[in-house]
Amino acid sequence: MRICIYGAGASGGHFAVRLALAGHDVSVIARGPHLAAIKQHGLLLRTGKDALSAQVAAGDSPAPFGPQDVVIVATKATALPVIAAQIGPLVGKDTLVIFPQNGMTWWYPVGLPASHPKPPAIPIFELAKPFLAAMRPDQVLGGIIYSANEVEAPGVIKNNSPAHNRMEIAPIDQASAMRDTLSALRAEFESAGILSPDPGDIRAAVWTKLVNNMSGSTIGLATASPSDGARKDAALSEIYRRVMREGLSIAAAHGYPLDLDPDRMLARLLNHKASLLQDYEQHRPMEVAEIVLAPVAFARAAKIATPTLDTIAAIVTKLAKDRGLIAADLGVDL
Repeated sequence: MRICIYGAGASGGHFAVRLALAGHDVSVIARGPHLAAIKQHGLLLRTGKDALSAQVAAGDSPAPFGPQDVVIVATKATALPVIAAQIGPLVGKDTLVIFPQNGMTWWYPVGLPASHPKPPAIPIFELAKPFLAAMRPDQVLGGIIYSANEVEAPGVIKNNSPAHNRMEIAPIDQASAMRDTLSALRAEFESAGILSPDPGDIRAAVWTKLVNNMSGSTIGLATASPSDGARKDAALSEIYRRVMREGLSIAAAHGYPLDLDPDRMLARLLNHKASLLQDYEQHRPMEVAEIVLAPVAFARAAKIATPTLDTIAAIVTKLAKDRGLIAADLGVDL
């Protein structure tokens, strides 16, 4: 398959290596020193005791690569406005485009069942118009990545979860008829070493990941600690449980009751700096709006009190604002 990874950073670079080594025609969109290193040496993935290297076509613009079979938009949500204006050359009439961003995502309201509460108006949803100018809704796949990665050096990706690398994909329209196509695509991911189970309802999967991120990732950011720091401190463990319980209430109020146990999820936290903390430390734009403030907006739309989440949101928003790492218009007044 012709596969373009739009954003060959931590997770995108990891998957680019695995898919290229599985025999696919892989191209990547990157920038700066990372792009220069990929062009000169290819991509190197360090995972456990293994070092995997792959040569991939690379550039800073999608225009030269043409229509693809699959595009994986592996950037952070903060880069999506630029990508919406640039992605067109990669999308043909049969191209599938996967969006596996953390947090609340642009396509959530597109095809949302009429029986579900109307979501609040938040900035990320404004991207539906430009993206759907470049692709049809039936070409869009929601994605959820469970894989702990970081860019160790330009052109070098370090995977911190060798036994736990997964990308769940599903149509954003539950009535989609692409079951056979998706089964084949998941099989290709599996053969490349990327677990890809069927998540069922993709919005429920989004809420599952979001509830996890708004708990462990935000506490890790606020305390400058790996995610499992919330498990190692009794007071932080209780804060984690409270935030997660509030997140479960928000999801249920919007039509997605989740069978998640806070203690079980606490026990699974990895000794890994979440992307929020990585971005903060490296002075990169942060997904605070999508991971933290979006659930606050959903809670207020459903008239649910979330005192612990509100506190965490105020703290991490202040941290990001002080470094100029979030947009001025966040869509929520704290």
